[in-house]
Amino acid sequence: MKEFSELKNHPFLSELPEEPRILDILSGEGIGGVALSKSLDRRVRLYLLDLREKALEVARRFSREELGEEGEILVHDATRVHEVLKDLDLVLMYGLSTPHFDPWRASLLLASISESLKDDGVLLVEEADRRYWVFYMTGYKDVMAEFKGDEPILSMHKGYDFKRGTFRRAHFSLLRGEIAELEVYFWGVADFLSLMWLFFKEVDLHSLDYRRFILLARRPRRKLRPEDLELPSMLR
Repeated sequence: MKEFSELKNHPFLSELPEEPRILDILSGEGIGGVALSKSLDRRVRLYLLDLREKALEVARRFSREELGEEGEILVHDATRVHEVLKDLDLVLMYGLSTPHFDPWRASLLLASISESLKDDGVLLVEEADRRYWVFYMTGYKDVMAEFKGDEPILSMHKGYDFKRGTFRRAHFSLLRGEIAELEVYFWGVADFLSLMWLFFKEVDLHSLDYRRFILLARRPRRKLRPEDLELPSMLR
């Protein structure tokens, strides 16, 4: 709430209507959407979209407890959000979620988001510069020791996809003896912001702290619509 309170006077947000329609996309348990809604000090119609039903049930309860009314939950693919929602005032993607999308799918995502927004609609994306922090400050490592809470986990490089630019890593739980694989794209701030610029007329950057930013975009161009984009056959 402190972060969003500092952002609410930004020119892109200062002209939001009295009762804005806000979507928290890839919402998880709704932390970002609920915090943004509370910081605006007005009634908000909040939507929460994710593929994880269990997380959305938590988001439903959380929004009711914090806002006094439940956000509307939607189990849906974020790259097809325009199929279920239109005329939104603001879309928020909070939780450092961009690594889930390679550049191809990120293009589909932004096309769909821009189609779901009003002509003066706003997109906010929480982001960190992974090229800087992973490759320059830390250095990409074949094996890393990490922690999920108090649980030690080994993260190991498993492969790289040249067509999509994604790294595949295997995460091994030392306590549970389980392995999970994760495929990520290491975005830089300029990369994702410039991609947003292709779909929106105005973009801006707001610093949250020394690692994290809010990327802002306003006024969808609608030059590349979702129906104009289809993944090339080499990816399908």
